[in-house]
Amino acid sequence: MEKIKLAIVGCGGMGGRHLLGLKELDESGMSNVELVAACDLRRDNAERLADKAANLLGARPPIFGDMAEMVKAIPDLTAVVVTSDAGSHHVVACQAFELGLHVLCEKPLGVSMRACNRILAAQARAGKVLSVAENYRRDPMARLTKALIDAGAIGRPYLMFDLAASGRSDILILPWRHYKHVGGMVIDGGVHNADLQLYFLGDVSEVYARTKLWETTRHKGARLGVADFYEAWRGEIPATITATSEDMFVAVVGFKSGATANWTQFYAGHGKGFGQRVIYGAKGSLVCGGIRNGVSPILTLDNGTELTGDALLELVPDYHLDTITEQLYAAPRPAAFSLSFPACDRKLLAIEYHEFARCIFTGQTPEVDGRAGCRALGICYAGLESGVLGQPVIVDDVEAERTALYEADINAHWGI
Repeated sequence: MEKIKLAIVGCGGMGGRHLLGLKELDESGMSNVELVAACDLRRDNAERLADKAANLLGARPPIFGDMAEMVKAIPDLTAVVVTSDAGSHHVVACQAFELGLHVLCEKPLGVSMRACNRILAAQARAGKVLSVAENYRRDPMARLTKALIDAGAIGRPYLMFDLAASGRSDILILPWRHYKHVGGMVIDGGVHNADLQLYFLGDVSEVYARTKLWETTRHKGARLGVADFYEAWRGEIPATITATSEDMFVAVVGFKSGATANWTQFYAGHGKGFGQRVIYGAKGSLVCGGIRNGVSPILTLDNGTELTGDALLELVPDYHLDTITEQLYAAPRPAAFSLSFPACDRKLLAIEYHEFARCIFTGQTPEVDGRAGCRALGICYAGLESGVLGQPVIVDDVEAERTALYEADINAHWGI
């Protein structure tokens, strides 16, 4: 099979997770990509990832600290995967397009709407593929949830609850996720939720939110979270940090369909953690399928009937996974599955890679292209702008930078 030659740019924890995704794709027998370089401003990070690639993929890619030098050294390099911190996505992606490369960019697409718009403009000039690595919607249980909604299992959707609380005063994963100028947890984590809301219920018109920073001092906890992907950097994390980004985001989201979402992301939740994602419609309710855990959706109808697991499949005869997802999950129509979080994580990354390469070969548009990635981020920033202004904010106004009070100092920090 012909393969796209690509480089990972940003060789920290997320870069390492992408490496596992490449290994998963390689083992599927359907790999259409080849890792040929690792690039990072920190040589130790690039060396670490290259060493792991040698063990996982059988070949050690050369390492670079500069993309222009990398392109010069590898003339047939076709694409890059941007897995640096969110604040630098626009810098790396724009340079990659200028160098004539296709781009798969980790979410969020940019650190601000202006950063996103710069990426989209650079892509338009280059005429290259831009895919955003948004993995939640690619999970088979999200696919099943979407199929049930589209089949009318709950009737017309009225209201979605998308609620989560946890975090205490711990440093969540790495310190940069608590700093406003690199997005913060509402952006880094919340963009997943925004994309799922778009996927399940369609486009969003406005957001009205209350936001706050409760835990200004964050402490290094017993674990970093997200499996052990980031443990190599544990020694670099200080005992405490001063957070600058909001850890409470409580929003009412208005969809163009007329539906509404009650959306809360609370990263300062002490005591018992909480999470729920459920959609109510004209005929019943649907607890959405789990993401990266294989938990089946639960459908409850007005007559008291409750369906989950294989019983749901009769309602969605057209529900089938695409070829690569079926191969990785070993089932064409799964209603549930049992896999660890790390196993799911690498499978979803493998799916992203396979689609990215296919779009380069065929000229197709990725499912989550630059516009879709920009929209999800726009929903998050509409909420953050609303938290400052104390009024509902139109998502279109945020995307067009007509409403950018909250983002002003982020843009100033990055000089954009």
